[in-house]
Amino acid sequence: MSTRTAIVTGGAGGIGSAISHRLAKRGYGVVVADIDAASADSTARALPEVDGAEHHGFAGDLTSSSVNRDLAEFAAGIAPIGVLVNAVGISPKRNGAKIPFHQLTDSEWNAVMAVNVSAPFFLIREAFPHMPTDGTACIVNLLSITAKLGTGSPEGDNSPPFLPSTVAYGASKAALQNLTASLSRELAPLRIRVNGVAPGFVRTPMMGDVPTDERLLAQVPMRRFAEPEEIARAVEFLVSDSASYITGASIDVNGGWLTC
Repeated sequence: MSTRTAIVTGGAGGIGSAISHRLAKRGYGVVVADIDAASADSTARALPEVDGAEHHGFAGDLTSSSVNRDLAEFAAGIAPIGVLVNAVGISPKRNGAKIPFHQLTDSEWNAVMAVNVSAPFFLIREAFPHMPTDGTACIVNLLSITAKLGTGSPEGDNSPPFLPSTVAYGASKAALQNLTASLSRELAPLRIRVNGVAPGFVRTPMMGDVPTDERLLAQVPMRRFAEPEEIARAVEFLVSDSASYITGASIDVNGGWLTC
């Protein structure tokens, strides 16, 4: 795969960097896209180089369609885009706690929708013309258990699920899940697969400021958070030949919290 690039948005984050590493080991030249230029560059420099594949950082505001056009053209200028992973996402909290829906500001709502829904859409729209149509190219969106569960009751209520995320986050991931399903149909004639990976709790900086609450892990049969590497392995499976007939699907990686 040394003749293909892989774009990973949010690529310098906890999950994004793990995904970038797995794709680099598969021989892709990885473009690590992140809002923070220094983090994007340092993550790219730390990736393993297989068969001469080169890795690059790309910094920019991915809520801008023009920035996504630049990103797609930059990656395609290196080699055809074989993989696109949208791992970018935000989940605002206040002092680590859920923000009640009636306290969400317009700017907080709009920011979540822009980063979690618009940015992935813009990049897919700009990148797919640069992707091979031989059945090897694929897109993976990072979804969430909240797309199906919702984000739970307000603080202090004893009705599960217990999640620190806001309604804006859950709504944005539900929208991204529908976008994943819809685009899998639109891109099927081009033989470009579109799938999702939906984590539950993952041990990342995003969860780092959430106060310890035994109710959180009590919901998870495996009684622990996922590690970023475990999410990355699910992404790696979806981009591999082993998933050649899988499109429009979402793999739940949640420790048994939400079952089929």
